[in-house]
Amino acid sequence: MTLDPLLKTQQLAEALGVSMSTVKRWVDSGAIRATRTVGKHRLVSLAEAIRFAREQDLSLAGLEALAGPIAPGVGRVDDEDRNALTIALRRGRLPEAKGLMKSACSAVGAARLGDDVIRPCMQQIGQDWCEGILDIYQEHRATRIVESVLMELIARVVPATPSRGLPLAIGASPEGDQYTLSGLLCELTLREMGWEVVNLGCNLPLASLARAVRVHQPRLLWLTVNHLTDREQFVKDYQSFHEQASTTGVAICLGGSALDVSLRTRLVAASFGERLTHLAEFARGLVPKDRPKSSTIDPDDSEPRD
Repeated sequence: MTLDPLLKTQQLAEALGVSMSTVKRWVDSGAIRATRTVGKHRLVSLAEAIRFAREQDLSLAGLEALAGPIAPGVGRVDDEDRNALTIALRRGRLPEAKGLMKSACSAVGAARLGDDVIRPCMQQIGQDWCEGILDIYQEHRATRIVESVLMELIARVVPATPSRGLPLAIGASPEGDQYTLSGLLCELTLREMGWEVVNLGCNLPLASLARAVRVHQPRLLWLTVNHLTDREQFVKDYQSFHEQASTTGVAICLGGSALDVSLRTRLVAASFGERLTHLAEFARGLVPKDRPKSSTIDPDDSEPRD
């Protein structure tokens, strides 16, 4: 996988054209995720620096000087990487799978981790089960491994001190849909983009989801639909849900393998997406580029260096 170098605060400050104290404030507020050396110095991955720079509409020129031209996806994942993860999941090797998934997320971001890595790997494992190559327990074990790593990645992008004014997204899967991975990937993708996220999980009645929307007034709602036991009942429930939710002004994004073309034509939503990158683009369009920046940004501060 593409290497994701770690930048010192001085390197990042020079690349972004701000003071070191500003970078420290961003890190300490949770706006930029960082690790610490034994000596407590802050280190920021290149992928995280690029994510933050794009989110804040900062120039990438300084970062490009460090890393070369920056493509939209930052890094890349190839067939060798996907094959390695598939093998690790087949064999139930949690540490190996965790390392591969974290490296991929750092290289290409959450949306492409889901679209280009986890999705094809889990499809292959599902096919192996259907063909009798794997037992059902092995498929379940692989799913649990992916779930656990995604939850760990989500925990890493939750700011230690939540910032005020973050846009809110709420998401769920409808009643009868027990699939969890799509919701976790949606949550990780949106949190990585700077959204506050409430993931209500799977198997949630749409009437309850409508009440959650009225109470919390989110800017965005995603609904992943990967399994339906009764299509006609779902359409009826969704129409009722949409009538209630739309009064709040929430933008609804629908996705999932169960939403075929014939079903989509009967549903009303602001967006339909087949990939997490679609969700990311839709969410990005909901947040004005000129929204107020974090109050921790202070380019003129002269705090001593690390």
